Amino acid sequence: MTSPQARTREVMFLIPVTVCLVFAAAPASAQSVSGQTDVQQAASRVTFAKMPADQVRTELLQWLITSGAEQSVLEKVIARWADDAVLAGLSGEDVLDLLVASFAETDSAAQRLLTESNGAGPVERIIFDGIRSTPLFQNQLQLFHARWLTQHRYYDEALPLLSELLPENVVDPAGLLFYRAVCQSQLLQRQEALDSLSLLLNNTLDVPERLRTVAEVMQQELVGQVEDGMGQISLLMKDVERRLDLGRSGDNTQKQEDAIIRELDRLLEEMDQKNKQQGGGGGSSNSPSGSQGADRSQIKGSTGKGDADHKELEEGGKWGLLNARAEAKARELIRQKFPSNFLDQIGRYTRKLAERNK
Repeated sequence: MTSPQARTREVMFLIPVTVCLVFAAAPASAQSVSGQTDVQQAASRVTFAKMPADQVRTELLQWLITSGAEQSVLEKVIARWADDAVLAGLSGEDVLDLLVASFAETDSAAQRLLTESNGAGPVERIIFDGIRSTPLFQNQLQLFHARWLTQHRYYDEALPLLSELLPENVVDPAGLLFYRAVCQSQLLQRQEALDSLSLLLNNTLDVPERLRTVAEVMQQELVGQVEDGMGQISLLMKDVERRLDLGRSGDNTQKQEDAIIRELDRLLEEMDQKNKQQGGGGGSSNSPSGSQGADRSQIKGSTGKGDADHKELEEGGKWGLLNARAEAKARELIRQKFPSNFLDQIGRYTRKLAERNK
């Protein structure tokens, strides 16, 4: 089993470094009872707890016998689960690891999943047919797989697996809710992530301290986020960079790129109009404002292998179809109105896209 120190490192890397941009703080009343979502209100009467170890042990042995496990395998597994005092002290995470290792003693799919999860991947999804469709087997291995995917930033693949599972049907409900919240947060599903964190922090017993600490930080960051402006652009850029790092350049990535350009167009137009109202001078006909700017910034998708035809992104990191004068104006507006590191953020993002197109 993984050491607590190693697990702590795995968990902490999931929280992105806070980008030094301006986030508007949400009012305190957003967390009041009157502001709760239906999910939070319904969950306020529910408490989740890890499965009792003796129940897990009994169901595991029944599964092994039904699967036709050899006597030597049964004896080995029984020895692993014999000490009640040790089992009582295990976290839900540890019980999950022990359970998957026990299944792997006799099941080839579980063995493959366990082996692949100890390497760099990829980890192939198991087909749950026959005895593998038994809830104890299917639910726990699905959670184990989704945990690996989340830890390796495959949030799009992990979230559907986690969303199919119920906390009461897994040996580690705290882990299920935590990793689900991580995926939702990273995929910019803010309210869904807050709902999962609420269930974890308020309705789940035996939450490991390191998960609780990280979950509280996530909750604070999500409450303070706004869903447009610079903060949203920064989150979208980080998501696109992650997808490109993982070699994902299909429709979902292109949708995020479209959203970035639309939001940049909107912000630049707002700043340009504000400058005009304050007597800052008229705008150039080449300024990316109004509907023309939005049209010119649009990313054109292709029907090939999921790669976008990013004609507006040159290898030098230029901004769309802006000429030198308009680009200089946009940069000057950003210098005046935005934090100093925002230009660097945009530069890194455009270079990442240019590298992808080489």
